[in-house]
Amino acid sequence: MGINNVLHRRQYKIVIDDTINGLNLDTLGNLGIWSNPKNKHYLVTLRSNEDPNTDIGTFIKAFEKKTGLTSDNFTIQSQTGPLTLQRAVDDEWF
Repeated sequence: MGINNVLHRRQYKIVIDDTINGLNLDTLGNLGIWSNPKNKHYLVTLRSNEDPNTDIGTFIKAFEKKTGLTSDNFTIQSQTGPLTLQRAVDDEWF
C-alpha cells in the first residue's frame, strides 16, 4: 500500500441533532474508522479508497439504515485527505 492510499482517504464529518443521544459506534464499525472528537460530532474515515461508501449517497443510505436516523437528524460533509491533525484543527467544523 502506498503512502497516498493511506493519507488520501474519503472522510465524512457528521454532526447529529441535539435531540439525538449519540451514536453507537460499535454497530457502525463496518462503515469505517470512527472518532468522536466533540459531543455530537463524528468523523469516519473509510478503510479503503475502493470502498463503495466513497459515494456519499451510498454512505448515507447505509448510515441511515444502521442508525435509524433520517437526513433531518444529521448533517454530513465529505472530504478526501490528506488526513492530518492540523487540517482537522484548522477546520471550522471543530
